[in-house]
Amino acid sequence: MSRGPVISPIPSAVSHDHSHDHARQGRSLLLAIALNLGFAVAELIFGLIANSLVLVADAVHDAGDAVALGLSWFGLRMSRRRPNARRTFGYRKVRILTAFINALFLFGVTAFIVRAAIARMMNPEPVQSTVLIVMAVVGLFVNGAAVLLLRRDRRSLNIRAALWHMLEDFLGWVAVLTGGIVIRLTGWYIIDQILSLVVSAFVLRGAWSVFREATSILIDSTPKDLDFAAVRERILSFDPDITGIHDLHIWTLGEEERALSAHLVVPDRPLSSFYPMLCRLEAELAARFRIDHVTLELECDKCKSNGKVCLD
Repeated sequence: MSRGPVISPIPSAVSHDHSHDHARQGRSLLLAIALNLGFAVAELIFGLIANSLVLVADAVHDAGDAVALGLSWFGLRMSRRRPNARRTFGYRKVRILTAFINALFLFGVTAFIVRAAIARMMNPEPVQSTVLIVMAVVGLFVNGAAVLLLRRDRRSLNIRAALWHMLEDFLGWVAVLTGGIVIRLTGWYIIDQILSLVVSAFVLRGAWSVFREATSILIDSTPKDLDFAAVRERILSFDPDITGIHDLHIWTLGEEERALSAHLVVPDRPLSSFYPMLCRLEAELAARFRIDHVTLELECDKCKSNGKVCLD
């Protein structure tokens, strides 16, 4: 005895809102990609003119960020594709997968920066402070604009991964500006490497947060803000007809989309007599726990699988 989720006008409205959010996020990502690529070219040109290894390296870094943002945009586009016979849940988790890849990319880029900074601390090289200061001011403006574009959608894990790339660059330019001013006043070239290590530590903290959350979703963990035991107890206490529950699973389909499946033990009566109770239970799960995709199977025996999978 089983049934699927109740179809109501509410999900369609939510779907419309998600579609609007996805369109806005897509435009923001494309503009951020254009800003990063354009500025990477400018950095490379001025870095070669000024013979500045720092600017050339950061040009490569910005180009890499544009690639990461491109992955985020691709994940956003793929997540909007409809389910099919092969991928019945659709492509919702592609956005989570791209966030996971972005986090790994951040780890790699930051490790490269740390290695370069340590190597340069051993052998500091002269830096043209004027070029650094001018490019840092322009870089702050460009990356600040990109951060503001993406900030309003920071609830999205995919966008948050991209945002960490932008914040890394923004903080990097703060370090470059500070370093340029200090170098101009004191000639201490090593200050640039010290600030790079501080920024790298901050970025690694953010990348780890995104990596951990994306991994949790990809392996179908219970959402971190949900208490599994509380959901189970609420279902059991919801109606006197529910005398048992097993095979309860709660997971994330995509960003802000939660699913639940369970077997409910009920008295041996016609299926139609439980329909009102199931409708109310699904509405309760949606309102109280924000679980919108619900699949419940009704059983009149304690466990039809002879106790092999019962969790009671």
